[in-house]
Amino acid sequence: MSGKKPVISMRKNGREVQVDLHGYSTDTALWLALEVVESAWERGCERVVLIHGAKHVASRATADQVGQGGTKWALRDALTRGQFKRWAEPANSNKHDRKAVSDRLAIALMENPSPDRGAPWPEPPEHEYERTRRRD
Repeated sequence: MSGKKPVISMRKNGREVQVDLHGYSTDTALWLALEVVESAWERGCERVVLIHGAKHVASRATADQVGQGGTKWALRDALTRGQFKRWAEPANSNKHDRKAVSDRLAIALMENPSPDRGAPWPEPPEHEYERTRRRD
């Protein structure tokens, strides 16, 4: 697998985790996002950036029409519904970065009073399909 970027990477001196969800189905991407958010919180990270693509898909309606952006909007819906609430700031908090015209969602984590910097990361599954780039 040489030459491929890692799915999970640490940034900003371990305060931020970045997860590239390209190549996964919506269900797998959501599962992996939940696992990484939990692990990042256990480690005491401040933020998880979920890279999902579909920057050009600015609404759920557009995603349904063009058949792209399903993962993007599923992740945003999961945040709104509270699926990350055990580890993340409240969904209505202005601490998250969830611009509609973006290829990523940044989730602000609550402070962990007893972080374990050695907590394991989830093992990302094999990609389910090859990433294709949109060409404008």
